Amino acid sequence: MKKTIKIICVTAACIFLGLIAYISFAGRKEKNAEQQYSFYYINSEETKLKEEKYTPEKETAEVMLRDFSESLNNCETREDGISLFPEDVKISSYSIKDGILRLEFNEAYSKMSRTRELLVRTGVVKIFIQIPEIDSVEIYVGKKPLTNSKGEEVGAMNSDTFVEFSGSDGDVYSYDTFTLYFTNKNGDKLVEEQRSVRYRRNLPKATVVLEQLARGPLEKDHYPTIPENSEVLSLTKANGICYVDYNSVFQDYALNVSEQIPIYSVVNTLIAATDVDKVEISIEGNKEVTFGQNMQLYKFYEWNDSLLASTKAKKEQN
Repeated sequence: MKKTIKIICVTAACIFLGLIAYISFAGRKEKNAEQQYSFYYINSEETKLKEEKYTPEKETAEVMLRDFSESLNNCETREDGISLFPEDVKISSYSIKDGILRLEFNEAYSKMSRTRELLVRTGVVKIFIQIPEIDSVEIYVGKKPLTNSKGEEVGAMNSDTFVEFSGSDGDVYSYDTFTLYFTNKNGDKLVEEQRSVRYRRNLPKATVVLEQLARGPLEKDHYPTIPENSEVLSLTKANGICYVDYNSVFQDYALNVSEQIPIYSVVNTLIAATDVDKVEISIEGNKEVTFGQNMQLYKFYEWNDSLLASTKAKKEQN
């Protein structure tokens, strides 16, 4: 009898321990299933990032750093896009200190166009910030810190540094009133127009206001500032600056207005609607162009009060 009871107790204990082990394993499995990683590349038009699932062999900084660096340096292509790095751009070394990943690139990094470099920079941060132990990313070209077009160091970047604008579908809508800047009859001053817009909440305000600007004014004695068929090819925000890339229609079919009007129509509208304080405009990836006779696009444009028909302070951001 005692032997039977002993066997029953041992069996029950085994079942109990097995159940605990199973629950623990299932919990770990569920936790791992929830943790998803992504790798990024560029679409065929070279206007935005595309995402694909990445499953690491081990979820450690060492393994993931190796995988990501090798994949990027190998310039792996995709059927529906191109590699994040141009063929000659490489990560030459990396190191982690106090949660900051320092990536050193070869000199070819500085030869990229501004549009491509922004895509590369955004993709690099999105990829490496996923790694355990990494809170932010610093980019160096050789031994020198990466700088912007004004020569200022970009510094450490994290998931909040970049906001990519896209028009993906969503089910929730927002309703806001924006201030758009069109022109007067003479085409030499900007006039304000308030416009209430219902839009998908996951569509950034910068995209919304530029779409509305292209549609033209609705109020009497307000006139368009940019060609109706002008198209925004890419729109990226980083470090308080909005980078807008238009198709050639923006320049080739410019309206009969003062050359400052189209530029500052875009600039003032974006600054009023978002949290940026500077805007850089390019034409099909090229900013080494002159708009009109004197408007150099290779610069950051800021809010302009002097062109307003009635001078007012900058509107509060929506």
